Formats: sequence, structure tokens, C-alpha cells
Amino acid sequence: MLVNATNGGNNMRRKLGVVVALAVALLPLPAPAQDSSASAPGVNPKDNITKIEVLYKHDGFENGPDVNSLTFKYDQALNKEWGFNVEAPLVHYKGFGLEESGSGDVQARLRYVKSFGQVSVLAGAELVAPTGSDDTLGRGKWQSNPVIGAVYAFSPQVFAFAGYKHFWSFAGDDERAAINESQPRFIMAYTDPKGWWLLGDAKFTKSWESLRPATLDTEVELGQMIGRSTAIWLRGGTSFLDSTRELGVNVGIRQLF
Repeated sequence: MLVNATNGGNNMRRKLGVVVALAVALLPLPAPAQDSSASAPGVNPKDNITKIEVLYKHDGFENGPDVNSLTFKYDQALNKEWGFNVEAPLVHYKGFGLEESGSGDVQARLRYVKSFGQVSVLAGAELVAPTGSDDTLGRGKWQSNPVIGAVYAFSPQVFAFAGYKHFWSFAGDDERAAINESQPRFIMAYTDPKGWWLLGDAKFTKSWESLRPATLDTEVELGQMIGRSTAIWLRGGTSFLDSTRELGVNVGIRQLF
């Protein structure tokens, strides 16, 4: 028991060290001046804009496994309040004697945003198709996942988001675990008139049916507009509670239309 407690304490300190190191590494750098009326479009969850994104993600886990993915995402604003997006990932998994590459699960979302002064209310519906080309690359279930949330603007530069997402599976591979998960999420961000932003993101995920552990994912993101319609960013973090994820790194590029 003492050994387990010691190992748990060491893992916790290591993960806290990762968070601190990433926060320091992602401190804002000098940036070219941008129009403050559109300093960092696409960062705030309430932003309803048309854009294309390419995202690379790496997750490293205890005892060696790692997952790398390259995701292509398209957002379309239908009008001021309605929009939709689609994500299609390519995934590579390596660990425990297995190595697989192929397509992951495709996700499509419809979203609605309504602003009331400093508060913006968000609602959405997500459909996940089990298009993973191998069991290690997807969850093998059709999902219908509702999302609700709200953004509060403390100022033109500072906002907070609180939301809730529920994951439900309704069809798919009978041999794969059913999905019934709760995920509250909180984001706090600063967007600078010069075109950079700094964002903290925490989400807790709890399964009510399967043996998937409860996890708390914490990440820090630093981004920069490199033109009036192009942005790049770096995100890094780790996970706590029952998670074996030690390090996650995301790199993305966004093109606005």
C-alpha cells in the first residue's frame, strides 16, 4: 500500500510539473498588431464563423502507449445564430505490442448561439459515426451527444465558458462497451488586441455504464493570428484522477473565410 501511495504521489507531482512547465513555455510572445475588433476570431466558443482547421494531436500514456492523430475540421456558419461542423481524423496507435493506423470516428455537429449582452447561450447536437478502421482507433458505437453551455464576457478581451456534454451510444458493435458519460467543462481565456490568446481548459469525464475511469483533463493553449484570417496555436496538458495519460500536445492551424 505504501509503495502504491508513493507511486501515486510521484505520478501526481510529475503531472503537476508538466502543467506548470507547459504554462511557462506557453507564455505570450510579442505579436504584430491586429485589428482589435477581430483580434482572435474562432477562439471564443460563441464565435459562429466559417473556417477550416487542421489539427495534430499526440497523447502519451503510462507504460509506453501513444496515440497520434491528424484531424481535418470544417465549420460553416449558416447565419448569425446557426452553424455546423464536421471532423474527420486519421489515427495512429502504438502500444502493448499493437500498432494500427487508419481512420477514426467521424463527428458532425449542429450548433445554436444566442447572445444577451455579456452572456451568450450555446446549444448543440453531435452525431458520431463509428468509422474507425480498427477497434483501437474508434469506439465502435453510433453516438448522439447533446451539448449546452454559456459564455460570459468579463471584458472585450476576457471570457469564461461553462458547459456540459453528455455522450450516448444508440447503435453499433454489440461487442463494444455502451457509452453513457457526463462531461462538464470550464474554459477561461484572454484574447489580446495584438492577435494572440492564452486559454486554460479543464474537463471532467465520468462514465455511468462502462469501466472507463473518471478523468480530469487540464490543458493550456497559446495561439497567434499570423494574418487577418489565419491563426496557429499550441496546446499542451495532462490528466488526473484515474487517467493514465501523462502528456498531451496539440498543434493547429485555422483558416477563416
